[in-house]
Amino acid sequence: MKIPSHASRHQLGLTLVELMVALVLGLVVIGAVVNLFLTNRQTYRTTENLARMQENLRIAYELMARDVREAGATACGATNIANVLNGTSPTWSWQGETLIASAPGATLPSFAPDNVAAGSPVLSIAKGSDPTNEIHVTDHEPASATLTLSSTTGLEKENILFVCEGPDAAIFQATNVNSSSLKVVHDSGKNADPGNCTKCLSTPVVCEGGHGAPKPKDCRNFTGGTLLKFQRILWYVGTNDRGGTSLYRKVVNNDLDKNKDKGVEMVPDIDQLTLSFLVKNDTTYRPIASVTAWQNVVAVRILVRSVSTDKIGTDGQPLRREYPFTIALRNRLN
Repeated sequence: MKIPSHASRHQLGLTLVELMVALVLGLVVIGAVVNLFLTNRQTYRTTENLARMQENLRIAYELMARDVREAGATACGATNIANVLNGTSPTWSWQGETLIASAPGATLPSFAPDNVAAGSPVLSIAKGSDPTNEIHVTDHEPASATLTLSSTTGLEKENILFVCEGPDAAIFQATNVNSSSLKVVHDSGKNADPGNCTKCLSTPVVCEGGHGAPKPKDCRNFTGGTLLKFQRILWYVGTNDRGGTSLYRKVVNNDLDKNKDKGVEMVPDIDQLTLSFLVKNDTTYRPIASVTAWQNVVAVRILVRSVSTDKIGTDGQPLRREYPFTIALRNRLN
């Protein structure tokens, strides 16, 4: 019988050494593939989180800028504002508080929502302009304090309203809204909160019983004017339902002491809001505590900080990116 040669015997199978070498080479290839996958996955997560953060910062700027620019805006460009609300508080004031902010850690105003995050300021903006819900005044009877409107959609009793025509405007509270007759009443008295001190929507405001109170025939007639809700818009960083923080916007109009619910979540994953203000004839942006004359503020510098959803930092923590932007108040620029 012919004995197989050494070469023939070698071709019959693998030796243990060859098998181990093949396994090692296979493990090296698999390790390289796994490492490449993990690296690409981390790069993708980082890129995705950075893109989302930049998008959040860009949206925060666009949305906040619209409101801040329109602080003090009116539907008619009115300059003479008659505020007839009883004991007008800063909540409904026009000249001094069209834009005002509460400093972090300070006692929050009564109209602040209950989910304001610790350390967040509250930026408050007032305006009498809302192109989406402007109502035409078809008739006005100052003697009976009755406005006849083209529509009463969205209007309710005790709403704070803003009516303007030409250079004149008035801020008052609706004491009655009749949707069937399309009428809104702005009677005087304290049957509402805060209520109107006079039914006469004229400047200068003289409350009923005061010396020199005008007669009904001398009160401003707003027939042909525009009516809309008086808007006070709040921006702040608030706690969300996911255990994090977001940028919130809240529009308030009625009795704010009873309206403490949180606003609308506008931009997620925002954990810081910093405000500074430029006052007329000044060259330096001042922090909230240094502003004493809010009616002289002409620009706002806002810094928002976005935080990544995932922990993708080199230290195993979320990334944070800050974005500062400056907005001028159009209605206060000369």
